[in-house]
Amino acid sequence: MGFREPAERQVNACMEINYLAEINAFERWLESNYLPIPSQLLWYKMMNLFNRSGWSEWVVVDNLRLMAAMSMSREATLIKARDELIKAGRILYQKGRKGSPNRYKMIYFTFKSVVQSEVQNVVQSEVKSAVYPVVQSAAIYKQKQNIEKSTSDEVPEKTDVFSDQITTIRELYNSICGSYPRLVKLSEAWKKAIRARLRAGYTVDDFRRLFEMAEASDFLKGRNRRNWSATFDWLIADANMAKVLDGNYNHPAKESGYHSAGGQSGAPNRFHNFEERQTDYDAMMMQDWGGDERA
Repeated sequence: MGFREPAERQVNACMEINYLAEINAFERWLESNYLPIPSQLLWYKMMNLFNRSGWSEWVVVDNLRLMAAMSMSREATLIKARDELIKAGRILYQKGRKGSPNRYKMIYFTFKSVVQSEVQNVVQSEVKSAVYPVVQSAAIYKQKQNIEKSTSDEVPEKTDVFSDQITTIRELYNSICGSYPRLVKLSEAWKKAIRARLRAGYTVDDFRRLFEMAEASDFLKGRNRRNWSATFDWLIADANMAKVLDGNYNHPAKESGYHSAGGQSGAPNRFHNFEERQTDYDAMMMQDWGGDERA
């Protein structure tokens, strides 16, 4: 019995086999894999049969036909060559039932099923349609972030609307308050306090009057019983600024209770416009003890 194609032969459209590519791939495979010469010959004969069948998935052929194609006289030699091919993973073999030839299937190197190809195309298309918008959105988002970042790097931070006024106030203080320590640089706390006063309704002219009144006040410049002097941060504090502008410290040294180095004093001592209390603390203590001091 000779070579016979199976009834369920697949049409050529179901497979895409490149005969020459398979042969080249087989030769490259042999460079790193051992296969006896009879098995190599059997592989070539099987490829010829599958090519003639239109690359059917399975080919039915009896041993006598293969032995004749390979010029073999002994069936055992064919079976050994076939077993080596099976062991190498190059063919699949199904023993035929009694009276039926054996079935063979080639394990191709470059086989690509049309159905598999179509499935891959559909999958790739579906994946692309699902993933591409996400990737594109991510790319757009990243580009937008880069644009925003570059824009934020180029555009300065929010401008301080009081910056010019703060600078003017510092210059006014240094030019008017010559009796006080000079300001070289305003701290952030001082700037914050000035902004708060400006937001509350004070103007640059109010600060000018504040500094002029502070410079004219002996009390604020330290001519008082405690030798205390006002500072810049004290002057710009909310409550203190209001008191200075209200004239609470518009008093010359003689009305402030200031004592000179010689021990002389001016008018009765006052502190922040309060009359000094003339209290005999020693007498109060003796009275609390319930008696007169005795020798």
